[in-house]
Parts: sequence; C-alpha cells; structure tokens
Amino acid sequence: MPLPVPDLDDRSFQDLVNEARRRIPLYCPEWTDHNLSDPGITLIELFAWMTEVLIYRLNKVPDKNYVKFLELLGVRLTPAAPASAEVTFRLTAAQEPAVVIPKGTEVATVRTEAQEAIVFGTTEDLAITPPVLDYFLLSRDHTQFEDRLPLMRQWEDLAGVVGAAADSHLRHIDLFPWSPIPEPDNSFYLGFSTDLRSNTLVVNLECEETVAVGINPSDPPLLWEYWDGAAQDWLAFDRSPEASAWLEADNTQGLNEPGQIIFHVPSTASPRVVELREGYWIRCRITPFTPEQGSYESSPQLRSVSYHSVGGSVMAHNAIQVVGENLGASNGKPGQTFGVSQVPMLALGPGETVEVEREDNTGWEQWEQVEDFSQSTPNDKHFVCDPVAGEIQFGPSIRSPNGEDTRYGAIISGGLQVRLSSYRFGGGFKGNVGRATLTVTKSSIPYVASVSNRRAATGGVEPENIENAKLRGPQTMRTRNRAVTAEDFEFLAQEASPSVGRARCVQPEPGGAPGEARPGVVQVLLVPALPADQQQVSPEELRPPAELLQQVKEYLDQRRLLTTALVVSEPDYRWVSVEARVRVRAGADSETVRRNVEEKLYRFIHPVQGGPDGTGWPFGRDLFVSELYSQIQSVPGVEYTEELSIFPVDIATGERGEAAQTLTIPPTSLLCSHAHTVTCVSGG
Repeated sequence: MPLPVPDLDDRSFQDLVNEARRRIPLYCPEWTDHNLSDPGITLIELFAWMTEVLIYRLNKVPDKNYVKFLELLGVRLTPAAPASAEVTFRLTAAQEPAVVIPKGTEVATVRTEAQEAIVFGTTEDLAITPPVLDYFLLSRDHTQFEDRLPLMRQWEDLAGVVGAAADSHLRHIDLFPWSPIPEPDNSFYLGFSTDLRSNTLVVNLECEETVAVGINPSDPPLLWEYWDGAAQDWLAFDRSPEASAWLEADNTQGLNEPGQIIFHVPSTASPRVVELREGYWIRCRITPFTPEQGSYESSPQLRSVSYHSVGGSVMAHNAIQVVGENLGASNGKPGQTFGVSQVPMLALGPGETVEVEREDNTGWEQWEQVEDFSQSTPNDKHFVCDPVAGEIQFGPSIRSPNGEDTRYGAIISGGLQVRLSSYRFGGGFKGNVGRATLTVTKSSIPYVASVSNRRAATGGVEPENIENAKLRGPQTMRTRNRAVTAEDFEFLAQEASPSVGRARCVQPEPGGAPGEARPGVVQVLLVPALPADQQQVSPEELRPPAELLQQVKEYLDQRRLLTTALVVSEPDYRWVSVEARVRVRAGADSETVRRNVEEKLYRFIHPVQGGPDGTGWPFGRDLFVSELYSQIQSVPGVEYTEELSIFPVDIATGERGEAAQTLTIPPTSLLCSHAHTVTCVSGG
C-alpha cells in the first residue's frame, strides 16, 4: 500500500480567515466594521487564499519526499497478524472410522449484545483416528524389554471363560509389570501403530485393587511420558490444561485400582523404534521415591488394557477465509492492478495464490508471488500482493533512455479472468481472546460434542501505521537486508513478523555466564507483541508460538553470515511482586489512588511497555527499590510511601522469595509483574 502522506499544516482557508478576524480587536481596535462588504475583510480573504496556496505547496515537500523515498527503498506497511490458538474438539463418543475435521472449520466466541463473535478457522485437517495397540513392553532398566501383550490377550480370553480350570490357570499367569518390589526406572511401554499426534487418547487399565500398597495414591511416584520428535527425547505429560501434552485425568490411584487415563498427545509426538519395534509410544515410569509419595511395597498387577480416541487438537487462526474470489478480466496491458473485496487482507500463505484463466478454457494456471519485479523477465508469471491495500499487482513495462520498452513480468492476455485461489482477512489485537472462550462451532460437524481452547490466543497484531514505517526507514537503509551486527538481527527479527514485539540479540563473549550464547552462535530472544493497553500478562502470553520462532529463524537464516550459527528462543522471564503501603493526601480517594499506583507498577515492570523509557524493561537490567519509590510518588494523591518491598516469585509454584532491596537478573532475562499489593492509608 502506498504510504499515506501527512499534512504539515492542516489549516484551511476558513481557518486562516477566522484567525485573522479574531486578531482585529487586538491590533486595530478602531476597526469596527467586520462585514464581508468591508474592503479590509476582502483583503483578509485574499491573503488567506494566498496563504492556503502556500500551505498546499508546503505539504507536498519534506514529508512527502521522505515517504516517497521510503517507497523507492521498498518500505511497505506491514499487514495485520492473526491471533492463533490450539482448539480441542471432543467427540460425543468413540468412533470406529476416523473422524476428519476439515481445514477451515470455524469456531468462535459467544456473541453478546456488546460484542460480535470473534471467529477462528482451523489451519489444517484434524484426523481423530481409532488407536491400535501393537505392543505392551515391560522394562526394568530401559535396556531389556519383554512384550507382555500376548500374555495379556491370553488372560483376557481366559477371563471370559467360566469354570474352575480357567480360574486356576488365571492365577498362574504372571502379569506383574515390574520387579516384585518396584524400583525407580521400572517402566511399561504402550506401542501404537496408528498416528496419535494431536489426538485425545483414553486408556482404560484393569488393575488389581489395593495390591500395590505403600504409596500415596493421590501423588504416586509415577510419570507418564511420550516420545517427542522435536526434542528427540521422552517428555512428560503435564497436569496443567494449558500444556500441549496434557494429562487430563488419571484415576487409577497409582495403578491400585481400575481406572481411566486421558492423554492429550501433542503434534510433536513421533514414532520411534524400541527393541526393534516401531510405533507411537507412551510409557509409565517409576520416579525416585520421595517421603511424600512413598514407595511401592509390591508391584501393581495389570490385567487388561482398552483404549479409544475421544477428540483431538488443531491450531486455529483469527482469520476468515475467502475461496475463489474473482478479481476481474485482464485488459491485456502491463502494470494491471486488481483489488480484493475484503480489506485489509492478511499476507498470502501456502496454497494461496493468483490463478489466471487458460486461453484454451481448460482450467486455471497458478502464478508466483514475488516481493518485487526487479528480477522478473517478460516470461515470468509473477505478481506482487499488497495486503494492507488489498491489491494484486502485475509487472509493469518501463521505457529505457534509448526508447525501448522493457517488461518486468508476463502480461495477461486481454479478456482472461483473474482470481485468487483463496485468501484470508481479519487479525488484530481483538483476536487475543482468553482461554476457554472459543466454544462455539459455526457449522454442525458430525460426532463433535464440544470445542474449546485450553490456552489463551496470542499473536494478534494490528496493521502497521505510517509513523512506525517512517522509523523503519533509516534502519532499512543501514541493514540492506543483511544480518551482521546485533542491531541488524534485532531489526530483521521484528521485520520478519508483526507478531514480534521485541527482539534481543545476545552477543557471545569468551567465558560468558552459563546460559549465554557460545562463541560462533548468535542467540535471538523474542518477546511477542502485546496490546498497548494490556498491563498484566501471563506466562502463556509471553511464550512465542513455535511457528513464530520457526518463521523468524527461517527469515534470519536467509540473511545471516554463513559462518554464524543461529538460535531463536524466548527470554528467561523473572517475575516480581511488589508490596507497598502508601499514605494518601487529604481529600484524595483512596481506592482511586490504589488503582493508579498498581497500574503504575504493572506498567513500569512490563516486558514490552515498561522500563525507564516506556519501550519495555531492558534486558538484564536490575530492579532497585529506590526507583519504585519515585514511580509511586509521581501518582497524583500520594503523600508518601511508608513501606515498600520487592519479592522474586517462582512462577511455576507461585511462591515468593525473600524481600530484597535490589533484584538482580542475568543479561538474557526480562522482568515481569506478578501480583502487586498496594495498601492505601488516608491522610490526617
């Protein structure tokens, strides 16, 4: 989109006339006739007209030249970015054939009188597949394995036979999964031949009741794990619903009684070979015993295993998809521009492109999107997309000094239809909805009972404004699209996606502290963009999505030096809580002062909008209690601060550390506000 040109002086003809007439009593008090027929008023209007002409010419000079120069450099306004969230569909019951929830399925928030529903669309197909268990491996040390599935099947067959002989045989079948007295690292493995990724898996275990005594049933020394392909390691299922690998339920009381276990298997799960057997694996492992958990005095006894899938999870974006929109017919000339109906649109993604009708009417031909036409030849079927303006542009023809016309990109023959295979519109901060708010399916899907998002949606960003684009201009000239210095990496990381709020490049130093970048490795830390009016933030909102980390890494990989290794990750956030006791001036409202003080603290200790200059808490900067005194003192209505303490907070447990006068953090860390407590005491 062409950058909008601001007015240096927006006064109109009438504004100038009115201003001059208001000054008549001051400079010419004897002038009393202000009617339009007065010659003096005629002169005022004449000079106002001449001044307006000068203002018009003035507005066309400095800022417009600057903006046009940025356009020549290729600076364009960045489009909006859609918020993303993982949504979980739950089936009415287990289904034998696979249930496929197609890409583009729309879910939304509940519509209210004050707010329209916010719609999200899934980004890929979700297949909820009936699982097939092929292996039940027993291991006492992770090196030797025994498949107990045949023995378990035999037990299940005999359990259905009535008679004394069957009962006698059942008693002689040993299904103890571990050592007679279980020890740490005793494990059993469930190996599935079907793809478990993104599925909600239910496993029913038939256990002998009260056999494995000696443990705390509510907190047994057991850990459920899965093989993660991204980490190439066994990772644990978390009991928090906001975790991608969520252990929703386990009511077996530490394998002491029959019960059900519900796993939300993440999309990063992958197959692995265990003892020459390949499958998707979930294992149960005994952890080192603690006094609170106790230890097994005898091994639990498993009799049978049953399983089924009851749902699945898939990513969804705050965007509405338009499929096959016709843009119009070609006039056969170079430099054509077509507009879309929904503006502003989002940047085109994979599978979204321009299609041109074939001349023989046999279908549509896809054209290729490029950043500009500088490298396009007359035969290249290229186009440029401007999402902010909602325009599709085709290659121009430029006349050279010798009079020849040079084409940059192919020309569409006259009369042929042009369309977009699909595109999306939407995005913005409004899509950053809270957890458990996407609960409405926009269309009826067979066998689907409910839908919800276990984590808050993040990543929604508004389109870029002209002021920010003007600030990017000098940096664009300096970097020239190459990452060499730390400032280059930080600038290009933010340019890679509007969802990046801040970026920090950690420069390696010999003998650096643990956790810092090693020599030869460039570490870029990303902080997601947050709404300007958001004060309190949660750990989930500060965690960049994996797709954002990958997008920035790929963007920087194309621009870094070949000898540089690149790591893109998130900062180490350090959470802090402030307790203050404030004396309020006489006549001031205590509740208003309390709210203003808390707002001041949340805004000052903020990773994106905090710090001394309001651009985000500086990386590695310590927090001093003395500067908090000055922040509180600047709030209207505060007489003075009687007491003030700062506490480091363990975000995992919510526990506070000891009060400190100074909070010291490493160079790769950022401070964030936890819960501040302000007590106001009225003045005398």
